[in-house]
Amino acid sequence: MSTPLLSIEGISLRVDGRCLLEHLDLSIDPGHFIAIAGPSGSGKTTLMRTIAGQLKPAKGMVINHLESPSKLAMIFQDLQLADGATSLINVLGGSLGRHSFFSTFFGFPKEELESARKLLVKFGLKDKERQWASTLSRGERQRVAACRTLLTRPTLLLADEPVSSLDPSTADLVLTNLKESIIGRNGSILCSLHSDEQVRKFADIVIYLDPSDPNAWKVDTLDKKTQK
Repeated sequence: MSTPLLSIEGISLRVDGRCLLEHLDLSIDPGHFIAIAGPSGSGKTTLMRTIAGQLKPAKGMVINHLESPSKLAMIFQDLQLADGATSLINVLGGSLGRHSFFSTFFGFPKEELESARKLLVKFGLKDKERQWASTLSRGERQRVAACRTLLTRPTLLLADEPVSSLDPSTADLVLTNLKESIIGRNGSILCSLHSDEQVRKFADIVIYLDPSDPNAWKVDTLDKKTQK
């Protein structure tokens, strides 16, 4: 049995006195695409931020088993791009944890530049490499943020509605690339999604949240062999 990447032990979530979730238990093992599903207000983002360590649960604990904190990365809803930098420079920001300030003062290493450019091409952004982030559409910004996060080389990727502004075909491209990149390295993805079709197509485990009852969450395993 493989060691889990992260363990969620009996966590409860509360925001402004409102209970969103009670007593969730989950082990995130390598090699899974885990979707968080539920309507707006059900606590998907709060759960994601709690797993990332940005919020503390009201009860229970989240235990990170990764070899380094840098192996957990997150694509945020607000994307956190540098608007005064190009798409390429934003993506290269994902490599900063591997280099000292002085080593990048006069430019990034050649191998990082090549990796960043390959990601932009893979996500359909080849012609946006030198465009300022402030001039990109919301969907293009989402893809740049995804590229930047992949360049951190995470083992566990948290993605908070990473395709909410994309048309179905581009959303499929992004989710396919994320899945291949992370699970191809025996990592896992925890991704909040609104589309049931995307959940069925990409996830093998689903956490369903119910805003009307914080105890009514459930975790289902999807049989990919029976899905069309």
